[in-house]
Amino acid sequence: MQNLRILLILLVLLSCSNEEEKRDISSVSRGDNNEDLSLLSEDFQEKIYSPLPNLHVAVGYGLANSILVVGDGESLIIDTMGGIETANRVIKDMGDLNPNKEIKIAYTHFHADHTLGAGAFKENFQINGVIGHRDLEAEFENFMGIKRTLIGERSQKMFGLILKDKNFSDGIGIKLEAGVDTSGYLKPDIVFDKTHSEEVGGLIVDFIHAPGETDDQIFVWIEEMKTLFSGDNIYKAFPNIYTIRGTSFRSFRSWYQSIEKMIALEPEVLVPSHGVPIIGKENILEILKNYRDAIKYVHDQTMRKLNLGGNPIDVAQSIKLPKSLRENPYLFELYGSVEWSSRNLFNGYFGWFDGNPSNLHPLEKKEFSSRLRGLISDEKLLEEIKGSFEKKDYQWTLFLTDLFSEENIEVRNLRAETLRILGEEAYNPNAKSYYLSEYAAISDIETSKGFVTAESSITDKMLRELSILMFLDIMAIRLDPKDTEELSETVKIKFNDLNEIWELRLHNSVLTYKVVETLDDIDIEMESLTFKKLLTQKLNPVVDILLSSNLATGENKAGFLGFVARFRN
Repeated sequence: MQNLRILLILLVLLSCSNEEEKRDISSVSRGDNNEDLSLLSEDFQEKIYSPLPNLHVAVGYGLANSILVVGDGESLIIDTMGGIETANRVIKDMGDLNPNKEIKIAYTHFHADHTLGAGAFKENFQINGVIGHRDLEAEFENFMGIKRTLIGERSQKMFGLILKDKNFSDGIGIKLEAGVDTSGYLKPDIVFDKTHSEEVGGLIVDFIHAPGETDDQIFVWIEEMKTLFSGDNIYKAFPNIYTIRGTSFRSFRSWYQSIEKMIALEPEVLVPSHGVPIIGKENILEILKNYRDAIKYVHDQTMRKLNLGGNPIDVAQSIKLPKSLRENPYLFELYGSVEWSSRNLFNGYFGWFDGNPSNLHPLEKKEFSSRLRGLISDEKLLEEIKGSFEKKDYQWTLFLTDLFSEENIEVRNLRAETLRILGEEAYNPNAKSYYLSEYAAISDIETSKGFVTAESSITDKMLRELSILMFLDIMAIRLDPKDTEELSETVKIKFNDLNEIWELRLHNSVLTYKVVETLDDIDIEMESLTFKKLLTQKLNPVVDILLSSNLATGENKAGFLGFVARFRN
C-alpha cells in the first residue's frame, strides 16, 4: 500500500484542483448514531432481571452481566463482573434472591469484565469450584502479562476511559469497571476441553466449549430450564470479530459453528453476558440464525473478493451486509465493525503480507515521511491539509498530518480538530472513543484517571492466583539485548512454598527457564509471592532482599538481584 500512498501525495502535488472521489466515512453508519446508541443504552440501566423464578441477571452494573442460578442448597454464578467493588454491589442487590451460602462459579471466558470480580464472591460465599475452559488460565495470563502494556493503553482509548465527560455507551455495556476496581481473579480449579457436566443444587448443568470471541469461550446449558447462557458469542450488536484494542485472531468459522451448536439446543430462554435476557424459542432462534448468517456472510464474501484478486483493504471497505441483516437491531455496528472484521479475516488466514512486494521490507515510518516531505514542500502539504479540512475530507486530513511531527503546532491543532470531528460523527462507539481519546491526549484536555496499569497496584491475593511462568515470560520480553550479546549467565531460585527449583539462563540475549531437580548451586530461596512482589516493584530489592533474611536467603542474593536487574526494559 506504500506505493499507493506515494502516488496519492504526488497527485496532490501535480494537481491539487482535481478532486478525487472521497470515501464516505459515514457509510458504515445505519442512521443517527446518537439515537441508536441512546436506544441501546436503555438495555444497560442497572437492573436485576428474573426471567425465571430461580434465574436472576444483573445488568448495567458494569460492562458485563453477572448471572445467578439458584439451586437447592447451592447456586451457580456465571461470570463475576470486572472488579471486587462492582461485584460486591451485585452481591448486595441479589442478597434476598439467593438463600444459599454455597456456590460454584463459571467463567464463560477469560476477559477481565467476566473474571476480576470473583474475589468478592469468595469473601461472601463458600465456593465449591471455579469452572472454566482448560485454556482460560493461559489466555488470562497472556492478557495480563506480556500483552498487558499495549492492550491496557489501547483499551483506555477504545473504551474512552480517559474521557472525563463521556456520555455514551460502549456498545455492549455502559461502563467498564475492569482496571478501575480492585482485581479479584480466581483461577479455575475445574477445567475441561470439549464438554463438562456438573450438578449444582440438584440441577444438571452442561458446559460446552464454543470458540468465538475468544478461543476459550464456553456456553452453559441447563436442559431442565431450557436456558442457554451464551457468553460473549452473541450480544445486541454486530460481533466484535476484531477489536481495535488488539486481539489474537478470532475465527469466523469457529464463531458461527458455535452459534449453530446453540441453535440445535432450541433454547426458550437466552441469557447473554452483555445485555438483557431474551425470551421465547422462536424469537431466540431467529436472532441466533441471523447472527450466524451475518458472520458467515462477511466471511464468505470477503473470501470471494480476495480470491478474485481484491486488495484486502479495498475488499474490507466494500463488504456491506444485505439489507435484511443490516437493518436488524442485533446487527447494528455498535460494537463490532464489518470492515474491521473483514480486514481481520485476511490477517488471520494470510498474515501481514498483502502480496505487494514493496511491503516486504518497507521504509521506517519516520524515513518514509521524511522522503515524501523532501519531494513536496511543507508549505504545499500544509495548504493541502487546510484545504482538505475545509472540504470535510477528514480521513485525508488525518493521513497527511501523520507526515509531520507533533512539534508543528499548526498541524497538531488541525489533527486534533480532525480527530474531534471524526469522533463526534463516528457511529461505532469504539471508533468514537478512540478518536476522542486521541483528541484529548493531543489537546492536553483534563482527563479521568483511566486504567490502573501500574503493576505495583496488583494485590497480594491477585498475585497468588498468577503463575510463576507468567512473570518469567514478562521478564523475557523486558530484556534489552544491546548489553547482553556476549553474556552467558545462569541462576537458580528455589520457591519454598512450591517446592520447585527454577533455572533461569541468559544466553544469546534470550532468557530461558525451566524446573530442575538438582539441589546444587541454588543462588537464592524465597516464597513465590516474594518473587512476584519483587518483579512488580512491591519490594525494594536492596532493603527487603539483599540486606534482610526475612523474605529471602541464599549465598548469592547479590548475583541473583543483578541478574534480575537486566530485565527492566
